[in-house]
Amino acid sequence: MQRQSTRRTFLTAVGVVGAMSVAGCSSLPGNGGSTSASPTDTRTTGSGTSDDSSVPETVVDDFEDISRWEVTHGRLRSTGQDVFQGNQSLVLEPKNGASEPVAKISRAFYPEVLDLSSHDLSLAVKVNKPDSIKIRAEIIAPAQSAMLTSTRHIPLELDGWVRFDLGYTGKRGNPVLDNVTNVNLQIGPVDKSFQVLVDDLRKIPKPDTGKVMFQFDDGHVSAYETAYPTLKQNGWPGAVAVVSDAVGAQDRITEANMREMATNDWDMIGHAGELLPDHSSQKQRQILQQTKEYLEVKGFTDGARHFVAPYSRVDSATLDHISDLFETGYLFGAGPNNAKHPSNPAFISRVQGPSADGASQIIDMAAEFNQLAVISYHEIGGEGVSVETFERVVDHVASKDVDVITPSQLVDSDSW
Repeated sequence: MQRQSTRRTFLTAVGVVGAMSVAGCSSLPGNGGSTSASPTDTRTTGSGTSDDSSVPETVVDDFEDISRWEVTHGRLRSTGQDVFQGNQSLVLEPKNGASEPVAKISRAFYPEVLDLSSHDLSLAVKVNKPDSIKIRAEIIAPAQSAMLTSTRHIPLELDGWVRFDLGYTGKRGNPVLDNVTNVNLQIGPVDKSFQVLVDDLRKIPKPDTGKVMFQFDDGHVSAYETAYPTLKQNGWPGAVAVVSDAVGAQDRITEANMREMATNDWDMIGHAGELLPDHSSQKQRQILQQTKEYLEVKGFTDGARHFVAPYSRVDSATLDHISDLFETGYLFGAGPNNAKHPSNPAFISRVQGPSADGASQIIDMAAEFNQLAVISYHEIGGEGVSVETFERVVDHVASKDVDVITPSQLVDSDSW
């Protein structure tokens, strides 16, 4: 049984998240509106993206009644032809010819307010155009002067429905989460027209304490030489996303390094050195299976249950395979997650550690609102993030009342 670490004592949020750029894998050896009801052309359902029915969720809005939502920007319509769950979803689009395309809708909770004091929200979304976009939510508790914001990045090639947690990325004033009066959903402003479908807003229980994970991609030797002793000083484990073909190569960790780290509760988790959506579904599954089998054959069976998407790029086939082969999957999302049982374990959001200010803000939100912040790095020192910047984030975590865990400790916990 692995030991869990001890606890240590409109667009502001978008701007902060934007500072945490979508870093890909580092180089590897060898490498005012209106509403209407209108159908769309195709019918799909939300499946294959790890919508885990075992999670005790409560429906907040099934989007079956469009009249619950007020349009403040852009256009809103319903469709019964392309849904995640139930009979219809809602379609958000900007006004025709808008110079800054934006859509925003709002639902009031009156006379009974929404209580999120012990829950997080999750939402299902499908982006039809453009190729990638950010989804923004505002939790008004109970006024604009006391609200939380959530921003989630949707990857470039993801062309189907996906559920994700609305982890908090920004705060104004002092929100009172047992008195949420409005939930707003916003797309844009962006530089091109868009069409985004939303469905099945739910709330899911959260724990009493926030959590933080440290993940180190590509198996760079700095994970062993710098990150490992630094976290060990605090009694914390981490996770290394291993590309099997690179183990033991120049500037990469060795198998002996991996075994030493695993002995001290670190996870050696799956990763790959190529962009998965460039391949057929069958080829993607082969790459993922080989990644998993390498870790299992080498004895890293705990870490073999988890996968980090290369370059944070996935399509619907990728997510289906990750969900089928692994217990959790990780990629850049720009915010934190539910810390008890993320609503979509194959689509857990990470933030980039090299932006110390941005990472620290997400850590602050996770600590205050009991969510899960996953901080990712590539090389530390050399051409990567400086050792000083890394240690600054580590020290910030140490100042917060959070548990530092690994992917395996998350899924092996009693709350999973």
